[in-house]
Amino acid sequence: MSFSNRVFLPVVALCSLAFLVACGSSGNSATPPPGGSFSNKNLNGTYVFSVTGSDPNGAFQTIAGTFVADGNGDIKSGTMEVNNAESPNLLPATAITGGGYDVGVDGRGGLSKGGGLTLQTSAGSLTFDFALMSSEHGLITEYDGNGTGSGTLDIQPSAVSQSNINGQSYAFNFSGIGTLNPTTGAETSFATVGAFTLDTNGNITNASVADLNNAGSSSGLTDLQLSGTVSLAAVPGTATLTTSAATLHFDVYPVDATHLEFIETDGAPIMAGDAFTQSSSISSGNYVFTLAGFDSTLQGPFTAAGIFDMDGSGNILSSSVEDINDFGTVKEVTGTSNFGTYSPVTNGRATITLTSAFINGNGGVVACTDCVFAAYPFTGGLQLLEIDSGGMTGGVAYTQNATTLATSSQGYAYNLSGAILGTSGEQGEEDDIAEFVNSSGTFTGRIDVNDDIFGTGESLGLAKSFSATYTADTTVPGRATLTATSGNSTTPDLVTYVVDNSTVVGVEVDTTQPGLASFSPQNSSSNSNAAIRNLNVTRLIAGVHKASKLR
Repeated sequence: MSFSNRVFLPVVALCSLAFLVACGSSGNSATPPPGGSFSNKNLNGTYVFSVTGSDPNGAFQTIAGTFVADGNGDIKSGTMEVNNAESPNLLPATAITGGGYDVGVDGRGGLSKGGGLTLQTSAGSLTFDFALMSSEHGLITEYDGNGTGSGTLDIQPSAVSQSNINGQSYAFNFSGIGTLNPTTGAETSFATVGAFTLDTNGNITNASVADLNNAGSSSGLTDLQLSGTVSLAAVPGTATLTTSAATLHFDVYPVDATHLEFIETDGAPIMAGDAFTQSSSISSGNYVFTLAGFDSTLQGPFTAAGIFDMDGSGNILSSSVEDINDFGTVKEVTGTSNFGTYSPVTNGRATITLTSAFINGNGGVVACTDCVFAAYPFTGGLQLLEIDSGGMTGGVAYTQNATTLATSSQGYAYNLSGAILGTSGEQGEEDDIAEFVNSSGTFTGRIDVNDDIFGTGESLGLAKSFSATYTADTTVPGRATLTATSGNSTTPDLVTYVVDNSTVVGVEVDTTQPGLASFSPQNSSSNSNAAIRNLNVTRLIAGVHKASKLR
């Protein structure tokens, strides 16, 4: 294993919120194909959103908040905050004073409001693009000249109070950066996973534990007792998480009592992520995983997706499979022996030890020598973080409940976050929003692209052609290849894995852009999809080396 420094999750950033202004049109004409029956009425209520990516210089940035949409294209109120590696003082949360949105017939952001979604504050405005799965869920990217990044938006069905979360147990996964060198722009990674239970007063109980990874090392940072508090007395809520290694402070935006979104309010580290209702065991069966990290041998990003086949007795079977994109090196990895083992769950925590059948960096050719991950079960699967002090990688493994796509002629909302490669490492970040229709394995739709070349500028491509073929693997359940139609340069090539009837995840297999993607079926008449509540796909951000020095 050979990972170090920067890691996963999407990111977005602003050099200074006071200078942000909405940038032009950033939606789509919603001209068939594809079609659909979405409208502004599908965005109606209070929504929790988070986006993580990078600013125009490549500095880590994360955004979170809530907004109230009126169903007619206007934003009435809300709260938004930004934590940026260059300007960590863009906190606390700022009131959203207005804005607007336009939902195209295909569920993507439209044009009439000057952007898919614009949120205004006293300090400036931000513009986002999105694709809705339903009235309750969507995929979202920043889509202006101030940065790029990917995330999700979820309706808040009703206000979440302290009494709703007291006594509950959660598994969490937060990641971001630990330090920033203001001269070179180099950032070191920082991440934590863990589990906590709240008592009747919102205090974290003694049985709670966490694992940390600081710049690729977890020495002395594993299985630490966790204490602190989570309070929803105000909007946003607040949390303090304390271990023997660090005390971390967060603002908290609850989607509901089962799903809390966190954004760190410290100047360093800076992290963001989700906490979901905890599970107590690892069941037998297939888990679809996505992982990302940094390969210090190649000095570039690593991404992977695949299946862990858990036998229920502590073994990860040889029927497991992995697809990697290691700084442009693309390959499928299949096991000739067991992929590894996993321990019983204690205090909400297990460990996964992977063997030589699994690749975790080292130039895409050298397999694991006892790669170890902390694994915390939650209602959708496992939250994962490398803890062997050999580097940094992490992500999510989802319980696989289906292996085929939804019925033909189904529309899908799509998001991808990838690292644009240069000759000496990463040179930028790309974040995509798309909607397409599956017609018997032929995907046709529209894609909006935000290409951010660090230190140079962003290129916003609206309503480009999304055209690909989907070919199911005949031997691996749920695995498929998504191949761009000949001559189509705007559709990434992927290897994908079906998680359930609501979620498909994949790894980009283009040699110039490692990335991770997800897509989900759309239903404009649906108001609920419980499975999507657990959508927490690991998304890539920029790597250690920046294209230019920071201002």
